[in-house]
Amino acid sequence: MGSSNAEKKDTFCHLSVFGPTTHRFNGLDSNCNRVLCYRDLRHDLEPLKSDDSVKKVFIEFNGPGGEAEGCFDLADYIAELGKIKPVIGFINGSSYSANYALACACNELYASPYSMGGSIGAIYGRREIMRENETVTYFKTGDAKADGTPDLALDENESGRHQAMVDQLGDSFFALVANNRGVDAKVVKALQAGLFNSQALLNHGLIDGIKTEEEIKTMMTNAGHQKIVDSINATHALEKTELTTQITELQSENQKQQENQLKLSQKIMNLATSAGVPELAAELIVDDANEIDAAKKIKIAAAAKDEELLLTSGLDTQGNEAYDMQQLIRDA
Repeated sequence: MGSSNAEKKDTFCHLSVFGPTTHRFNGLDSNCNRVLCYRDLRHDLEPLKSDDSVKKVFIEFNGPGGEAEGCFDLADYIAELGKIKPVIGFINGSSYSANYALACACNELYASPYSMGGSIGAIYGRREIMRENETVTYFKTGDAKADGTPDLALDENESGRHQAMVDQLGDSFFALVANNRGVDAKVVKALQAGLFNSQALLNHGLIDGIKTEEEIKTMMTNAGHQKIVDSINATHALEKTELTTQITELQSENQKQQENQLKLSQKIMNLATSAGVPELAAELIVDDANEIDAAKKIKIAAAAKDEELLLTSGLDTQGNEAYDMQQLIRDA
């Protein structure tokens, strides 16, 4: 497992990724080297995410590589953690293949002056064991079903399938490094899985700088590194401002809708009252009838109530004038 705060004796950082790594296995390999699993590393990183006392997370890397399965998922997790608080990586020894895949996901990555890194690519081994006077025959449902079986001789078709699989995995690795380090995936592929010293890693854009252990320790408490924290806080503030603006716009739109609905309701009430069918207004308002449909229904209701209904003015200034109800409805 990664070093916890209580057990952290082999690193001065919050977490160490030392030795080979696997998807789930955790223990010792055939050479008695300590093996870490990606699941345990994620488990050790999780509490640092919400620990307010940890302003930035420091991870130390030193390993030959590991399984591809689960590696890119943990790299993505580290990159997401870096959006919450800065994650600073430090290569102290060597960081090859899967180990570097995790390291490149840090917000900033440094290496000690005599460290090495690289081997960016994928590899797959196909064992072949041929015994005298013994033949194993496999009956299969597909051409690729027995791929990788050591009892069968490797043919051109199987070899092509294995190479296609490795190429796809390698392309994913190149894209991961390109995305996290801001370099072109074609440039990463062109490195041909080479191994590089610290200066070459810096020249290729695979790290951000070369620092000694003492300089990294100083960085862990250096207020000048606050720029990373400020950048993340600024992003959060911008997101909060955008959200506030959206809420304000929604509230304004809702207010306008309420005002328009009130005006429409008043029009319907006035029209229904003028037509002599005020009892119809409430029904139309509840049904969310628009102005045109409401006028039609009021017209029909008024006609049914009194086809010859006339509305006379109470004013005498122009004499007694009669108004055709049907015309009134049409005008409305």
